[in-house]
Amino acid sequence: DLAALDAAALQINRVIGLLHAGGTRMGLIARLVQALNARLFERAWQLIAPADLVANSCLFVMGSEGRGEQLLKTDQDNALVLRDGYAPPPDLDAICERFSQALVRFGYPPCPGRIMVNNPEWRHGVAEFAQRARRWLLLPTPDSLVALAIFLDAHAVCGDAALLAQVRSAVWALVADNDALLARFAAVVNAFDGAGDAAQPSWWGRLLHPGAAADAPVDLKKAGVFPLVHGVRALALADGVQATGTAERVAALVAAGRLSAAMGTELVEALHVFMRLKLDAGLAAQAAGRSGDAVDLSALGTLDRDVLRDAL
Repeated sequence: DLAALDAAALQINRVIGLLHAGGTRMGLIARLVQALNARLFERAWQLIAPADLVANSCLFVMGSEGRGEQLLKTDQDNALVLRDGYAPPPDLDAICERFSQALVRFGYPPCPGRIMVNNPEWRHGVAEFAQRARRWLLLPTPDSLVALAIFLDAHAVCGDAALLAQVRSAVWALVADNDALLARFAAVVNAFDGAGDAAQPSWWGRLLHPGAAADAPVDLKKAGVFPLVHGVRALALADGVQATGTAERVAALVAAGRLSAAMGTELVEALHVFMRLKLDAGLAAQAAGRSGDAVDLSALGTLDRDVLRDAL
């Protein structure tokens, strides 16, 4: 039942901390966390949703959870695609709200942008979902391009995965050989440009010139993870690489000659540096009874500071 899942969910962060303390590689921890979270979400959905809804839909996660790069629990990013022609239960709103609230109890906060199944905007039939994804590309806005980026990382966790595959196929068909669409999508990499000002120097300036006044915490998701992940995601979209994980996308791009083997290795290593430092910061914050995973540059040793600078 859901109470038993509550207890299981509470242990996931403890497992992550033990594995990290034992020296387990970031990629392995992330894959294990993705598998644990997927089982947790799948079982919760099966307990909450009626069997016919489960059979005629696909519940999927997106963003870092979909890529298999999430470690400590973060905001929910999930959605539901329904089989065309299927009439969902009349209380679908209530079912999805119960699921979203169950995830909150498990420790996954609501998404500030409401990219969750309890938002009707993220529940559609296959045809309607595919049409919505096309609009994200054809009528691009900053929000729609970010929505498309998140969706491209979608990973099925429960139900009929073929339904999600149909929506994804429609997106790939639209993008093929369309340089204008690809350029708009790639430009999202500049969403967080890292520019600073006199009052708050950029993360790059703070890293190169450490000092008591300049060592405010750095959000590595904005400074490093997002531009790396989205740059690879844009190249993968251009080359028709349908893998969702960054490391898998990089491997495919290297195999296709799009990236050199050395660049591929460095990209994955840089991603794992960001993930490790974010995990260190998140575990330290939890131990202190705080939330967040911003990295305090003043707390980094010389080696970690050098590694972070090279990764950035």
